[in-house]
Amino acid sequence: MTTELKHHWQPAEKQRHAVPGRLPAGQKHEVGERIVTLCERSVEAAQRTELTWLWPTCGDCMEAAKRRIGVPA
Repeated sequence: MTTELKHHWQPAEKQRHAVPGRLPAGQKHEVGERIVTLCERSVEAAQRTELTWLWPTCGDCMEAAKRRIGVPA
């Protein structure tokens, strides 16, 4: 398993999706920005709020994220 950040999470289209790469400190995706996720979907970024962080996690993104960091299936 690795501690190197290989992805970050972003609320988008009523779910929390994993996005490849790290998001540098102080930067954010703009609301409405199209992003490609680990589940290989192109989704529209939502605003990061306390409420959007409670959206359910995309199961396909979670599985892909686990594979990327070496968590066994």
